[in-house]
Amino acid sequence: MQSTFMGKLTTMFVLLLLTLQSYSQIKNRAFIDSGIYKIINVNPSITNAAIHTWDTAHVVYYDTKLKNNKILLWLAGTNGTPLNVSVDFYNTALQQGYRIVALAYITVPAVAQVCKDEILKTSPDCTALFRRKRIYGDNNFALIADEPQDAIIPRFVSLLQWLIKNDSAGNWSQYLSSDGAQPNWKNIAIAGQSQGGGMAEYIGMQENVARIISFSGGWDYSNSKEKQIAKWYYDKPVTPLENWYATYNVNENTAALLKEICEALKIPASNVFALDKPLTAGGSAIETGNPYHADGKKNIAYKPIWIKMLGSGRN
Repeated sequence: MQSTFMGKLTTMFVLLLLTLQSYSQIKNRAFIDSGIYKIINVNPSITNAAIHTWDTAHVVYYDTKLKNNKILLWLAGTNGTPLNVSVDFYNTALQQGYRIVALAYITVPAVAQVCKDEILKTSPDCTALFRRKRIYGDNNFALIADEPQDAIIPRFVSLLQWLIKNDSAGNWSQYLSSDGAQPNWKNIAIAGQSQGGGMAEYIGMQENVARIISFSGGWDYSNSKEKQIAKWYYDKPVTPLENWYATYNVNENTAALLKEICEALKIPASNVFALDKPLTAGGSAIETGNPYHADGKKNIAYKPIWIKMLGSGRN
């Protein structure tokens, strides 16, 4: 009887310790303070009824006291959604004066999963066509099922149009062209990780945006067997080169390739950061086998680099 009582007491004590440990972890976990920043969640289908795919909510964060600041448009990597929050990086961007739009866009399949091997033999420009379809939705590229309204820029425009109507405190009209049909890129910086970083780079080739920030941006080939990077990396960018920034980790699987891509893009050497700090704890199944790949956007040790890349978000 006494043994049973002591067993129950021990179990209760262990449960209490686990509860206290969980509370401590929650208490000490970094978060974005909703008492300081307004946070808006809205599903893409609410902003545009034609959207039926990848309907995870867009998430918007901003300080209502700042009226004329820049947007940091965040684009997640493969399998990512706005729910995969890089809290310390987001807080740094908010402190630098940005408002953040974490956009829900279709992140699967990845470019590298489609444009490879035999496909590149017959279509060496596959990666550029893929990215054009996923970003603008205005070309015929049958290898992914994305609809025009699903593309990054149409989703972004629909979100801004919705915010203009539903969040009058945000002064959102400043981020659209006078006809309300296109982003006002001079007030928008774009940051992304992996596939999202590659999307940011591709947009920077086509549009004059405030800044491009790529965390280990995707690696596109024109010939995967020969490891020849895509031709679009050598095009002349519309965004001035001094406004391009990129990171990669020296320990990630594709470090040499990412370095080559930065050189092809002609990003100034002072704006490229080869990261080498000890790996942060944790990680996700997505990063298995390449744990350093996503560390640049979440490791607080890189905050000084984040600040340099972000600059000021205040106009």
